[in-house]
Amino acid sequence: MAVICRAVVALFVSLFAPTVIGRNLMAASDVDFSIPMVAESDEPEIQAFSSDGTPRYLHAHCAVFLDNSTIFTAQTDNTTELYRGMTATVINYASKNVSVPWNFSMSSNPPGYSGIEQAFNFVNSTISDGIVSGIATESSLTLLPKAANNITIGLLLQANATTFPVPQSFLLNNNSCSVVILPNDVPPPANLTSPALQEVQSEAGLGLTTLNGQIIDRTSGEPISLRGFNYFGFDNTQTCVDGLWAGSTALSHDLATIIRTQQALGFNAVRLLTSFGVVFGLPPMPQSRACAAVSPADYQAYLTDPATPVTEGATIPDLAFTPPVTEGICSDYLDGFSSTFDRYIFVISLFARNGFYVVLDNQLNDDPTLINDGQDAWLGYWRQIATAVAADEASVNKVIIDGLNEPDSYGIRWEPSATRPGYGALLLALMDALYPILPGALFFVEGVDQECNGAPSSNWGDGFASQPEVLDLFPSCGISNPGPVFFEPLLSRPYLSQVVISPHVYGPSISMTTNDASGTALWTRLSQSFGYLNLAGYGGHVFPIAIGEFGTTFADEADQVLFADLARYLQNVQADGSPVDDLHNPITSFFWFAWNANSGDTGGLVTSPDWDSIVWQKIEYLQGLGLAPWYTGAASSTVVVGGATTIPTSPEVPAVVSPAGNASVVPALTPTADNTSAPTGTAPTSVATPESTAIPTTESPAAKPTSPATVPATPAETPAPPPPATTQAPQACRVVASYTSVWQDPTYGPYMTSVSLSITNEGSEAVSVPWTLSVSSTDYTNVQYSWNWQISAGYDGSTVSGVASQDWLAIQPGQNAVNLGYVAGSNQATNFIPADVSVNGQVCVRA
Repeated sequence: MAVICRAVVALFVSLFAPTVIGRNLMAASDVDFSIPMVAESDEPEIQAFSSDGTPRYLHAHCAVFLDNSTIFTAQTDNTTELYRGMTATVINYASKNVSVPWNFSMSSNPPGYSGIEQAFNFVNSTISDGIVSGIATESSLTLLPKAANNITIGLLLQANATTFPVPQSFLLNNNSCSVVILPNDVPPPANLTSPALQEVQSEAGLGLTTLNGQIIDRTSGEPISLRGFNYFGFDNTQTCVDGLWAGSTALSHDLATIIRTQQALGFNAVRLLTSFGVVFGLPPMPQSRACAAVSPADYQAYLTDPATPVTEGATIPDLAFTPPVTEGICSDYLDGFSSTFDRYIFVISLFARNGFYVVLDNQLNDDPTLINDGQDAWLGYWRQIATAVAADEASVNKVIIDGLNEPDSYGIRWEPSATRPGYGALLLALMDALYPILPGALFFVEGVDQECNGAPSSNWGDGFASQPEVLDLFPSCGISNPGPVFFEPLLSRPYLSQVVISPHVYGPSISMTTNDASGTALWTRLSQSFGYLNLAGYGGHVFPIAIGEFGTTFADEADQVLFADLARYLQNVQADGSPVDDLHNPITSFFWFAWNANSGDTGGLVTSPDWDSIVWQKIEYLQGLGLAPWYTGAASSTVVVGGATTIPTSPEVPAVVSPAGNASVVPALTPTADNTSAPTGTAPTSVATPESTAIPTTESPAAKPTSPATVPATPAETPAPPPPATTQAPQACRVVASYTSVWQDPTYGPYMTSVSLSITNEGSEAVSVPWTLSVSSTDYTNVQYSWNWQISAGYDGSTVSGVASQDWLAIQPGQNAVNLGYVAGSNQATNFIPADVSVNGQVCVRA
């Protein structure tokens, strides 16, 4: 057999491997699936019927959905070989697990397969008399009973005939499975030639990939830089991007106008902070509000840095797509969804349709689904999101998965511990699960705590050092090493070229350390931690780097120093033009924290209270890193207009029925009239019981504590103001109280945790600042710290009280939720939910 170029093989595996789950099976075929409910001891009768009622298959205990790519040829040394990518999604309908190792065999009639060029998710691949066989061995490939999951295996097969045979049978542990052949709707690829970049360029419209330390958009075949921002709200009770309640005009009320603003400022990417507890567990809050229009002249003034002249001929670019709008009403297109999940998928699509790359980040700090519900549940929610994204032609080529935010915030290390899963194995399991669904998605990988006596990382989300010469500098630290548990197995995975290193970098005001925070010491630390990976790489593979979070208010002098030197590091150039070091290449992709004005310790790119003033100091800093706002002439259109314009039809994504039957049914995105019903499906337990779920409104990147008892950094303390002379009690308020992981502290505890309060105003009048907060509990031993409010009367054995005075903490009726918190001690590990919470003397209803 002629040897096909390995780069070509890898590319075709990434193209044709496992896409079944992301296909619209009901739309792609005329099959209707029916899975009868059965008793535990029975085996189900599985039926599929054509549209005319003719049975397709009967009485199977397993089913396989076969998805074939277009046949293609590869020519080497004047020899033409025939190849086809094929994926098989296997489902177990029986009542018991099919545990690993399990074997399979697949054959056609007549036999026609002559070789296996590559295999995905199975080993010991053989071909004999045209029969393909193999064994699935990894624990994540266990087939759960009653269609609770689905497992995809992939092959790149060679044929010995001019027409490629279609599989006729599939045996699982020697038992026959029903076979469904999915229609082939994959367009034929262009001819592939060397070098590797030409191979990538030929695969238009297949999402993203990486090459030689650069991110490549396959649509254009060109390297890209991601210049983005963090945007939270889908990780708190807003059930949408936060801040649409602020102000009075389209500048802050209308999401389409906000996206236009973000694009005009030069951003091309957004990182959406996500809680599965919110997206799958909370009904969508109304987002539409009456708003005032903004004139073109006022919009241009709003979008122009007063310190920067406008380049001649520069104009504000229009959006490629705006949803339908109602005169005088903003963001009404965000209402009408029956679930927060549907709204979430719509928002992803809205950004993607306007050219944004969209990072989906599971915010572990606020959403302990992984910790509380386990890996299978966590992967299940990711699969549902990926399936819906794969069904949207705009989103599928723009999405990036950031699987777990700052895993070290819960004590997760690269390797497993007695109480926590290993981060390396979690990442591989996630990529194994999602790559078949979204083969064109990138995977952002954050770091894990490696701080110890000057070791490379200084905050959560950093820490990738694997080089022996670096680890040997800290022999007594027991630094968690990603090499053997993540990088080594990753090198042999088919999605290696989809991985991007994404550290978080913060200044002393958040990291709470000034060690190695400037100059050469800072640069050395960053290169030891992650910079080496985009130059030396690991195991011969060079990774792109995108800073996933960094941000500051620029109020702290030590932060100012660090961020100036960080800019030099990212560009790899000192003031005199010489390189910072020879250990890393420039880093041109980044995500500022955050857009949101209510970001507790970094502030936003817009300011409180109305979210309609841009912080030009931050934009100017990011311009030094490559951001190109419209007034520089880098992004122009022919029309200058303000506010959301008009009016293609609202994006609709067809319903997707996963091969897993009832395991994942993603509804269409067409809004319904009912915006109050709870979402269907099972919510994570962290939301089903609000007392055990943290869903804050105010986000903080959170300082990485040096011990479990160290509290995340919060905005700088200010003296507590005196209580207001007069206060307006809300007619009604509601509070969601929750707490995070519990740690032991013999001095203040013995048990300690961070308690979050999310408060909404259900009356008809606003609660203006300053307002008083009282928290009552006889189970506490003390209250040590607070954020977003100042304690004025310390804990007296039953109550602690204080004042919320920052302007953005005003509680508007029926709109925003505000988040406050404190660290409490208790004699028991479970008694942290307060008995009562009062605002201006009014006891709030517990949600």
